[in-house]
Amino acid sequence: CVNGTLGDKSFFDSGNEGMQWIERDFGDKAETEVIEFSYDDTTWQSKLENVFMSESYDIIIVGTYDMLGMTVELTEEYPNQKVWFYDEQWDFEANPRENVISLLFKQNEGSYVVGYMAAMATKTNHISFCGGMSNTVLLDFFAGYEQGAKAYNPDIVVDETWMDSFSDSSKGKDVASSSYSQGVDVVFACGGSAGLGVFEAALEYDDVYVIGVDGDQGAMWEAAGEKAKADKTLTSMTKNVNQGFYDTFKQELDGTLEYGKNYRLGVNGGYVGAAVTSTTKAALTDDQLKTVEDIKAKIADGSIDVATAF
Repeated sequence: CVNGTLGDKSFFDSGNEGMQWIERDFGDKAETEVIEFSYDDTTWQSKLENVFMSESYDIIIVGTYDMLGMTVELTEEYPNQKVWFYDEQWDFEANPRENVISLLFKQNEGSYVVGYMAAMATKTNHISFCGGMSNTVLLDFFAGYEQGAKAYNPDIVVDETWMDSFSDSSKGKDVASSSYSQGVDVVFACGGSAGLGVFEAALEYDDVYVIGVDGDQGAMWEAAGEKAKADKTLTSMTKNVNQGFYDTFKQELDGTLEYGKNYRLGVNGGYVGAAVTSTTKAALTDDQLKTVEDIKAKIADGSIDVATAF
């Protein structure tokens, strides 16, 4: 269930790709369906209720902070319906559910890596985070991003800005344009479809970059024939929802998936990371890229403790 639409070139598209992988590799065991709810949040409750009421699915996958309350209620009403709730922490003490798992991506870890890269690439020592809506997950992005940037350069300025939308790309463009005009030269765009406006803003300024999110947005722009946007994409904090769904389904098949718990998916296992494209290689030296790999290894083995909003 997508509480929005596909086409964001990030979070929802990654999840959709994971569903395609499942059907590709396990088509004899699974049939998948992706239901788009649109960005009209007044309809989300009734649409999710209809999915549960249909009793047509062995597993319902739904997520994000906005869907948590209604999903808590419906999982109590339908205790035999398996649910994978993703991208927000489930409080199993307050709402114990033996039919639910929660998939939490350690976006703070991946954000630390791209924050470090932003600090390497900036010429103005002034970078920005451009979030969709202020919630725990987005604050987790910012916590890692700021920590990573300051690990490379303690004196760097890291702005925290908000688009107050996950769908309005014009707001993303306006917020990013304001940042670029004030001397920011790297903006981390974390806002779904609204974040696409940050790339539009970057085209109007020289010597600035965007950091994409969730999917490898630089590669996506390249594949879509939008090379100018690809050239502006320093890297992307890859939040591999696709791999998370796929690996979780394999656990479901082999009987090792434990319901009633939160799963935390991070750098260790490749669930979050940082994309390296031709733009990345042009902006950073080989030695810097090697350092980035070292940073990822230290996060994976616990040598670097990344701040979190959770």
